[in-house]
Amino acid sequence: MQDTNSSIKKYYKPTFEKIPSEKRKRIIDTAISEFAANGYNATSINTIAKKACISIGSMYSYFDSKESLFMTLLDQGYKLLSEALGEVIKDSGDFYSKFKKFLKISHKYATDFREINQIYIDISTEGLSHLANEMSLKMESDTSEVYHKLIEQAKSEGIISEDIDSNIAAFCLDNIVMMVQFSYASAYYRERMKFYLQTDTIENDEEIINGIVYFIENGLRPRNK
Repeated sequence: MQDTNSSIKKYYKPTFEKIPSEKRKRIIDTAISEFAANGYNATSINTIAKKACISIGSMYSYFDSKESLFMTLLDQGYKLLSEALGEVIKDSGDFYSKFKKFLKISHKYATDFREINQIYIDISTEGLSHLANEMSLKMESDTSEVYHKLIEQAKSEGIISEDIDSNIAAFCLDNIVMMVQFSYASAYYRERMKFYLQTDTIENDEEIINGIVYFIENGLRPRNK
């Protein structure tokens, strides 16, 4: 899914690509930690530069603004998710096994990249619609296309009822995956998941994922199957 076309929009300046990879990683990792901990509005690019041991002048030679740095971080997350989508598409199983893989990848992404996920959660709550809209168009167009293709294929195979609205199904399925992702990335959403599962601890992740897939399968399969 990841497009390597050179015309893809880049939010950083060409100079950023010319510095050593270790230095790029240090800047990105520091920025992710700062934005995840403080939110967009309370984060200072000066603080990021200081903690990354980079002069503020150098930072502005790599990024036009705090916004361009922030969008670079979101783009990093997009590339990770895009690669994950590619894995699901290559899976040889049926629709339900692929959806299970969506959930597992979402869980892994949330636990391995918790701070990036926190940033995604934050952009929907800080009045940053101009940033969220640009990135959501990029990300959701990919995921929406994958869901619609998988749903239509499953209908043709007779494992999803033909009278299911593909658009609504795609929207609902993606929201389930997103909430699983958020529930493992955010303390608030994790407590929310515990409340609905009526448990004090979340230990058996496989059982939760299997339960979600069972629920979805029983809702989408044709009644005579």
